[in-house]
Amino acid sequence: MEHKEAFAAIQAQQNSTYISQDDVRQILANVRGTTFANIAYVTKVATAAAHKAVDIKKVTIANVQLFNNLQEYTNVYENAVKRTAEKLSASGTAISDPTAIASFESAGNWFEHTDCYSIVKHKTKEQFYLFAIYGKAESLYVIDGVIATKQEVAAYLTKSAAEALLTADGTTYNVTHDITHSVVVRVVGLENIVSIIAQKQILLV
Repeated sequence: MEHKEAFAAIQAQQNSTYISQDDVRQILANVRGTTFANIAYVTKVATAAAHKAVDIKKVTIANVQLFNNLQEYTNVYENAVKRTAEKLSASGTAISDPTAIASFESAGNWFEHTDCYSIVKHKTKEQFYLFAIYGKAESLYVIDGVIATKQEVAAYLTKSAAEALLTADGTTYNVTHDITHSVVVRVVGLENIVSIIAQKQILLV
């Protein structure tokens, strides 16, 4: 991602227009199950309390999977965790017990899926988000209007958040079920998204 792309995304996100639920439903209307897409969005990075006055933004461009028209009982995350845990075990990257993988169940979430699976709603608020499983992604950080490295960003975070930022290796260890998988799921507020490219269509704010 070029620096000018990051600043353009930040500018677009600060405009008064947003991608709506109806926009997402329309672009996914012909999807039966899953489709690959590209999304770009801007989020505010939570700092440690001592640095709350520092404005840190994260600009992300990602290749993702979006979903629609799934049967009610389908749990996309749960199924993906089992598949990737099996794959990691088969390759010897991270060994998980087959029985533990088979019995994996996802915990409850603060959001719920709507009739369009990739649009999720906060359970207690009228706020909507885009649910996606991530493939390749790249991000740039901007501190008070200046491009910054991960190391520079880490200096403003809590200890645990800084460690997570600097040591991420693309896998997740689930303590409860004692399995390691490589699923990355994000739910991004619709107001933060600046573009979605899917089904040969483009949504822009």
